[in-house]
Amino acid sequence: MIAIFTESLSSTGLGHLGRCTALAEILIESGQKVELILHSDGTGTDKVFDFPVEIIDWKNSDLLSGFLDKNEIQLAVVDSYLAEKNTYEIIYQKLKKLISIDDTNRISYPAGSTILNPGFGGQYLSYDTKRNLILTGAEYVLLRKPFREKFALPEIKPEIESVLITMGGSDLLNLTPKILEILVKRYPDKSKEIVVGPAFHNIDTIKSISDEKTVLHQGLSAESMRDLMLSVDLAITAGGQTTYELARCGVPMIIIKTIDNQEGNVRGFNELGMPIISGYKNNFKFPDQLSEKLTGLELYEQRKIQRDRFLKEGLIFKSD
Repeated sequence: MIAIFTESLSSTGLGHLGRCTALAEILIESGQKVELILHSDGTGTDKVFDFPVEIIDWKNSDLLSGFLDKNEIQLAVVDSYLAEKNTYEIIYQKLKKLISIDDTNRISYPAGSTILNPGFGGQYLSYDTKRNLILTGAEYVLLRKPFREKFALPEIKPEIESVLITMGGSDLLNLTPKILEILVKRYPDKSKEIVVGPAFHNIDTIKSISDEKTVLHQGLSAESMRDLMLSVDLAITAGGQTTYELARCGVPMIIIKTIDNQEGNVRGFNELGMPIISGYKNNFKFPDQLSEKLTGLELYEQRKIQRDRFLKEGLIFKSD
């Protein structure tokens, strides 16, 4: 069995849950038996999974050791911003096979284990390649099944008719209302599609700003999320895992860096020409910056350039 350890908390981990779900699907498709070991406060656990899920605080050393001892595990994968070095050492000492999913070179992982940085970010970090095997780059992006299937991309429209806002699972910086307020004023006749995460605490504020062309989406399956992405002309997104799903769907985007651990990912997309904004609370120029980026992507040529770059990087499939 392959055990995937991650967390799904109101404060962190919802992106981890998404990419660990994708990893589990990929492993199952290759014939592996997989179980997800989830530390959760209940956030995100209402989803239906196609594999076993055990909810325990696996960062507790006693609980972790007990779990490892009672199960026949050939490989462990850990995706966490919270687990301490000792947790990884316990797993590696017992199994000798460990893959640590890492975005920031956060800690020193056990010597001899593998580090997976699934996306652009790893190329900007000084990993110790003598200590660990490093797997990184766009070819290691963990996409959920509907995004790995072949599907036709819609043609790029001459003008923007719909905009998607997706700020992750919690929107801790309360950016969705700020963005929506700008879009309502700028595009009163265009559709505004808002993805509301499971840990949003600003839904009433979002609803108060919404106009008749605003639609809120909650609890979307991966397939429904893909179809929503394929239906829009432009996305405004946080800088995490969703950027790769949008790229796979060929959606031109404005990326907002909402937390430091997105730095490498955001930098990689920026080098492809994607417009980037800092979403931090002290960025008082945010409205003007967003308006400027929107003006650029209102041009058909600029949106086509983005899609062409996704294709060149292999982020979208070539048409048959």
